[in-house]
Amino acid sequence: MKLYSYAKKIIHILSTKFLYRDNFIKPNLYLFNIKQTDIPRVKCIFFELDSDEYMHLGDHLFFLPLIKSFIDSGYEVDVRTTKAMHDLFKMLNLNVVEAPKPLDAYDLIISRFELIQRIKNYKSLLLDVSKNLTQPICDQMLAEFGKYFKLKAYIKPDFMIFYNKDILKKFNLPTDKKLVFFNLYCDASSYLITQAKKNQLINFVKEYANNPNYAVVFVGGKSDKEKDKNLYDFNFIDLRGKTTVIDIFALVGASSVEYYIGFDAFIMHVFSLLNKRSFVVFRGRLTKQQDNMLRKYHVNLFNEDHTVTLLN
Repeated sequence: MKLYSYAKKIIHILSTKFLYRDNFIKPNLYLFNIKQTDIPRVKCIFFELDSDEYMHLGDHLFFLPLIKSFIDSGYEVDVRTTKAMHDLFKMLNLNVVEAPKPLDAYDLIISRFELIQRIKNYKSLLLDVSKNLTQPICDQMLAEFGKYFKLKAYIKPDFMIFYNKDILKKFNLPTDKKLVFFNLYCDASSYLITQAKKNQLINFVKEYANNPNYAVVFVGGKSDKEKDKNLYDFNFIDLRGKTTVIDIFALVGASSVEYYIGFDAFIMHVFSLLNKRSFVVFRGRLTKQQDNMLRKYHVNLFNEDHTVTLLN
């Protein structure tokens, strides 16, 4: 996330405390241009997730269970995602649209609070995804929206629909070794990622890199590779900049892909969704209170998740 985005986020935080405090519904929702008593009559909903600035890949996964529950419960739903996540949501039949209706044609728009300037003049219910968490993020989202909407219980989609038997061959990955995915990058809160934290992960992954039964696979974006100044004294396979989101889901679904090692980022959540283990260095947050809350409730998506081992 760029510096000006952090500056805007600080403004958002201040606005929640002062300018929009009358719109606040505890513990983490903000309501605009519609009365709370009118929410039960809402039928047509637009999920606005199209923001490369604030809707990172992992943020889309936070909203995915909520969107599916609305659709399964019979609501009329349109969803707009970022380009990178479009195919994933479309293949999951989550009613992705490239051009939504005029925004005032929807009964309600649901989004992150950070997108307030785009939709605050419409009937909207905005979520602060890192405010007052008392349980894992997806469980809390389902519980809070369940107070105001008639939602059926969330039914997890079959993420193995993305797997294909030729995925290892597509990327020339070995079929005679177990694979460990490795990632040293995280766009959100990247200023909290120190070299000491990177070194901790590098030292941890060496155990697998030096094991002849394993191969380490670097994943990430093209820019991650270009900015990487680390020197690695072990062998690895480099897929940075070569994979799509669909590729990542397909690869994680392969039986030989065993672990993820890295920061608490998108790929960690993909491993959790496919019930595979991650070893993670938590990137941290500015205040101790927020750090403790997010360490406890932002690493796992659901209460039943037990796939992430924190290394710090």
